[in-house]
Amino acid sequence: MKRSFLLAIACIFLLLSCNNAGHQAGGPLQVKGRCAIFYTPGEDKMRQLKREFGEQSFPGIAATNEQYMNEARQFLTEKKVKIINTSQYELHFEKPNGEVYPVNLNRSKYAWEIFLFNGFDDPVKIDITNIREEYEAALMEK
Repeated sequence: MKRSFLLAIACIFLLLSCNNAGHQAGGPLQVKGRCAIFYTPGEDKMRQLKREFGEQSFPGIAATNEQYMNEARQFLTEKKVKIINTSQYELHFEKPNGEVYPVNLNRSKYAWEIFLFNGFDDPVKIDITNIREEYEAALMEK
């Protein structure tokens, strides 16, 4: 049991250490152009989620979410979509006309999330269990 929990936490921190392009400490993450934002909870959020889900349930929940995130990452990589990994909970999606679409993930309902942004329309928070259909619905081929 402890082993599973430690493995899940290790995977999360490993994912956070990769490809944090555009991340600005202390400010919102500025997002421009076609990309996918992979939001993984930071340390404080992880503690909160562990309390909400329960110590025993949390490792399984974390592992399942990471599995879906990895499947989505593989699919989006095949589609040549830029992937930005972050734990930053404030996101600013900038459209070509200069309009900014702000997203604040500092709410308990957000845990492991993916936002698809085609660079023109509002970003779409997707169902991570259904990446193929969500990709098409977000008009990522524009």
